[in-house]
Amino acid sequence: MDFPNASPAGEKTMGDNKMMQGHSVLMIDDEQGLREMMVFGLSDRGYHVVPAANGDEALEMIAREQFDLVVCDIMMPGRSGVEVLKSIKEIQPQAEVIMATGYATLETAIESMKHGAYDYVSKPYELDQLCLIFQKALEHRRLKAQVGQLEELNRLKSEFLANMSHELRTPMNAIMGYTSLILDRVYGDIAPKQEESLKRIEVNAKNLLQLINNILDISKLSAGRMPLFIESCNLNDLTKEVLETVECLARERKLHLTASVPADLKIKTDKTKLKQVLINLIGNAIKFTHEGEICIKVGTDPSQSVVRIVVQDSGIGISEKDIPLLFQEFRQLDASPTREYGGTGLGLSICKKIIELQGGTIEIKSEIGVGSTFTVVLPFEAKLVQEEIIPAGIPAGINKDQKIILSIDDDPEVLALLSDSLIGSGYSFVGCQTGEEGLALARQIHPHVITLDIMMPHMDGWSVLQILKNDPKLRSIPVLIISILENRALGYSLGVTDYIVKPFNRQDLLRKLKACEKAAPRRVLVIDDDLEMTSLVEEALKHEGYEAETANTKQNALAKLKNKPDILFLDLMMPQIDGFEILEMIDKDPALKDLRVFVMTAKHLTPQENQYLEDRVEMIVQKGSRSGEDVLSLLMEKLKTVKEALLQ
Repeated sequence: MDFPNASPAGEKTMGDNKMMQGHSVLMIDDEQGLREMMVFGLSDRGYHVVPAANGDEALEMIAREQFDLVVCDIMMPGRSGVEVLKSIKEIQPQAEVIMATGYATLETAIESMKHGAYDYVSKPYELDQLCLIFQKALEHRRLKAQVGQLEELNRLKSEFLANMSHELRTPMNAIMGYTSLILDRVYGDIAPKQEESLKRIEVNAKNLLQLINNILDISKLSAGRMPLFIESCNLNDLTKEVLETVECLARERKLHLTASVPADLKIKTDKTKLKQVLINLIGNAIKFTHEGEICIKVGTDPSQSVVRIVVQDSGIGISEKDIPLLFQEFRQLDASPTREYGGTGLGLSICKKIIELQGGTIEIKSEIGVGSTFTVVLPFEAKLVQEEIIPAGIPAGINKDQKIILSIDDDPEVLALLSDSLIGSGYSFVGCQTGEEGLALARQIHPHVITLDIMMPHMDGWSVLQILKNDPKLRSIPVLIISILENRALGYSLGVTDYIVKPFNRQDLLRKLKACEKAAPRRVLVIDDDLEMTSLVEEALKHEGYEAETANTKQNALAKLKNKPDILFLDLMMPQIDGFEILEMIDKDPALKDLRVFVMTAKHLTPQENQYLEDRVEMIVQKGSRSGEDVLSLLMEKLKTVKEALLQ
């Protein structure tokens, strides 16, 4: 082995290694002579060298001392070099390890690199050669540390943006909410000039909210936490919705919008996010087009199982050198303070990330003075990624003749806004700021609907929702999520009736509360003298969150009908009760006009009876030879269909 003491190459290496002085090296080799020579040669060049005769000795040292570099022999008694390498990377992942052996094979080299070795050197090696590898390894270590720091800074930036966006949306919620209430004359009449000014505030608040949402979206996308909600989507219908949204912008600039989309083209995608992308692309086209038209063309490529959405304009165009900059975050092609076109430079970046998140691509072709063409390529089917409850007293002033809305939100401004939004709506409002208090109130007043925030201290909304849905006495109460956190998929999977992303407006809130009212058939009366069947049905209904009562005598049935159930399961053939008589009585009682009836019978119906029932009831189930489980399955399936229809 050659250790030159004085040579041009040696002098150059020593000069280059002045910057390396003080770097610690662990030399692991079972050959004592080699260890001693390496300690001498490397120490002379400014390295602090610690020798180890085997893997166990090396691991003891690396457990108590930090090393910048490690040279490890592969062929040693006891632990092999690869085993030692694995352990070193677990204890000190930042150390750069160079593997060395006199019996080099491609397999051992690949295995070493796979487990984190920086390089692989064959014996015998020259000191200059090893020092050169050291220099590269140390530079690699420095760059890797810088990348780690940059990644951490980027993570902190994303967290900051996300947190700031959440914080900004909270006051925006109040600004837009109260503006909407004033415009709705909730607090009294306003002058025309005041109305005009408030509408300007509302428009500008919405613009500001869009900027905040963009920052929140980009931070979610950068962190890989943007969820997708895949559903079947008709592209023709979606395109019409988009064009209706942007038509006013095009009309202001006297631009013509055209669309060519196959009538029944459907794909599975995140409809909301695709709509966001198209609105952004068409909005940009309108912004940068002074005259002419914007065309939207949609077509398919069955050979590649993709759909192509093309947005073409006759605008100012983009130079070839600027095209690579278009999709960079916060990048404005004209960054001067006097630029003609506004924006944050986030829109196209968000579009690209959303499309790529769904397994698609977005491309652009453009020519200065001629226009630009954006092409979105998407696959036909997107491919993806308890505390003690504090007792609470029932608030005074609740109008028991009105339906009670219980709102759980830690922000008092939101509670005040919700309370004001319900003025004159026929609802009575109860608010609280913690999940614990909300659960206690829910048990005491059994509200008509619960509105629930997600981001709350101590007990978040998801925890409250799980407790509500696991409590037989509370699970039937419709829950409306109102939150700045958008996770509809999780909410619906946990049983929420509807979802509003803050900020909300009064009309949307009242509409969704009305939908909850329609979609809340929760009290079911079962009239049947078959005790085994009624027990089976009652248990299944309670498991699904319904309040179930049973009756097997005429007197009992009539008494329980006075409690106005939402659903009636009625057997026609009973010794003491005539099912047709019950139906006639229901028809004569205005209080029961909305009662939905499901008939169960073993009776052979005449054509007249069958026609009467088909016109009158939701479903007729012939018991006949069917088992109780089959009858129950049919009833529950139809009940589910009715409930879903009410949600529409």
